[in-house]
Amino acid sequence: MGTVYIVQFDWATPDASGIDLYVFGDYGRAYDKFKELICSEHDPEMSWVGDIEFDDDGYPIDDGYEFSYEDNNSGDSEVWWHIRDKNDWYMHSFIDLLVMEVM
Repeated sequence: MGTVYIVQFDWATPDASGIDLYVFGDYGRAYDKFKELICSEHDPEMSWVGDIEFDDDGYPIDDGYEFSYEDNNSGDSEVWWHIRDKNDWYMHSFIDLLVMEVM
C-alpha cells in the first residue's frame, strides 16, 4: 500500500462554484500547495476572502464569518482552512489536505 496526498479546494461565490483537486506523492509538496492556495485566497484580486481583515493569529476580525483551521504540518496528518460568510451560507472557501491510503 502507498499514500497519496490530495489538496482539495472547494469554493463558491454568488455567481460560480467549483472543486479543484491536486494529487501529490509526498506530503511536503502537498503542504506547499495547501499554503499557496491559502495565500491566493488572501489576495483581493483572486478571491472574495481578500477583502476580509485577519488578526495576527490568522482569524477574521469581523464575526460575520465562520472560520476554522488546523495546520499542524506534522507530515502525516490532515490539515484544513475553512471560511464561510455567515450572511451568505453559499459563499465559502474550503481548503483541505487529505491523506489517503491507496492499494
